Amino acid sequence: MGLILSFVHPLEFLLRYTVIAGVIVAAIGVAICMSAKRIVLAKRKTTVLDRKDRLYTTLILLGLGFLLIGMIIMVLPIEATFYVV
Repeated sequence: MGLILSFVHPLEFLLRYTVIAGVIVAAIGVAICMSAKRIVLAKRKTTVLDRKDRLYTTLILLGLGFLLIGMIIMVLPIEATFYVV
């Protein structure tokens, strides 16, 4: 019987298309979070960042959302087969 979260070889796990897609989506999320400050400073044409700026908060939340979706995609077992006991 196969379990949804059964152990597979690490290389076999990393070569799944769901894991590759999840890593790409998560990397986009990290990139958005890391560049949010520069985007806001360029858009507002200032040198001081207000942490309560709505654009800054929106970009950070968007990046974290991408990161969360990427993590969910990585562990989502598309090829899972469900057995009836």
